[in-house]
Amino acid sequence: FRMFLSRVFFLALCVGVAIVVSEEAKEEKGEEKPQLPYCKHVDPYKDLAAWHKVNNNGCNATSNVDKMEEEEKERKKWGEKKFAFDMVASDKIGPKRDNGVKAHELCAKEEYDAKYSVSIVVIFHNEALSVILRMIQGIFDRTPADLLKQIVIFDDASEAECKIHEKISEYAKIAGWDESKLTIKRQEYRLGLIKAKVRASRLATADVIIFFDSHCEVTDNWLPPLLQPIKEDPKSVVLPIVDMIHPATFEYSGVMISKGGFDWGLNFKWDYLPWSYFDTPENHVKPFKSPAMSGGLLAVKRDYFKQLGEYDEGMEIWGAENIELSLRVWMCGGRVLVAPCSRIGHVFRMWRPYKGKAGMDTNLYNSVRVAETWLGEYKEKYYKTRSNSKGMDFGDIGDRMELKENLKCKDMKWFVENVYPELLPKRHDEL
Repeated sequence: FRMFLSRVFFLALCVGVAIVVSEEAKEEKGEEKPQLPYCKHVDPYKDLAAWHKVNNNGCNATSNVDKMEEEEKERKKWGEKKFAFDMVASDKIGPKRDNGVKAHELCAKEEYDAKYSVSIVVIFHNEALSVILRMIQGIFDRTPADLLKQIVIFDDASEAECKIHEKISEYAKIAGWDESKLTIKRQEYRLGLIKAKVRASRLATADVIIFFDSHCEVTDNWLPPLLQPIKEDPKSVVLPIVDMIHPATFEYSGVMISKGGFDWGLNFKWDYLPWSYFDTPENHVKPFKSPAMSGGLLAVKRDYFKQLGEYDEGMEIWGAENIELSLRVWMCGGRVLVAPCSRIGHVFRMWRPYKGKAGMDTNLYNSVRVAETWLGEYKEKYYKTRSNSKGMDFGDIGDRMELKENLKCKDMKWFVENVYPELLPKRHDEL
């Protein structure tokens, strides 16, 4: 995730610099920049009905503190502290926006016949109201109604000033959503993302579960490409391309297509496909194998997810659960695929604003559990990479080892040789 975050902000920085240089060049040439009026801020926390009417077409939603009233400045400051993005910029976009077509043009020619019902499962702890409402509105607008059975909204004990589950219910009536498809649950004590995902998934009733982060926006035709590979092989976990929504401007930007991977420290990273891969036209649309998943967005058959053992509830709060599930899927008879024709935008926060577990690096703790459960003869490579985890308590993994045996899973050697040989690059003898 940290590698993902670094990649995204590097791209964002490059885009920002390019824009500034371009605008400066225009000024030098004496070109006038078109000036859009500054969008008025309507606060959804105070007036949902008024916010429902917000449409930022023809005005500039990007925050400008020089033009803000004191109340708007305070809301911006509060939002950045709580959510690590510009909440006010999100508020000004309103409940609907069309991000345009992000998938390759050949995707429009693809035909899909998978007809699974879906439960979209959204877990959050402290989320901005406008961000999650726009996400839900987009799901209703851009998902075939006959396939969308349920949206599970699971609040993992958000702090008092960030409690929004009742406001989501209130807005559902204002917007005219089909409330029979909404399952809204608030957890009164914090479970952490991993345990919350398990509990929320158990509320799902459809054929396929699609996990979402709570700060996403879907694009047209996002769902069918995720379902088709599951029809072809029910033991598939299918991932969309995760595009970037900028945390300061909320601008939606497409990203380069890549597959997920990791290093021996079990740190997730993106492995970019060579340009030559796309010389074959069908590769723009054909799902491809990925050794790992980033974790936030994935589609999986509900019964297969349960058979697979869900997430490891022995893990704490957040971190490494995506690597663990990736290894388990591959080594226990399944596959992880990326569907390039499915594009979903994701807000990449400026920093991680959540509290962890006191006195614990949960990512490190969880990573040790993964190493001890799945790496086998290769676990020393992990400890060599993350030496500060040697001798660290990692809890009881007895149930995970039993699950591994019951599922008749292959070992890490098989994974390296058949799924991710890049983990052990070949050495060439020196001349």
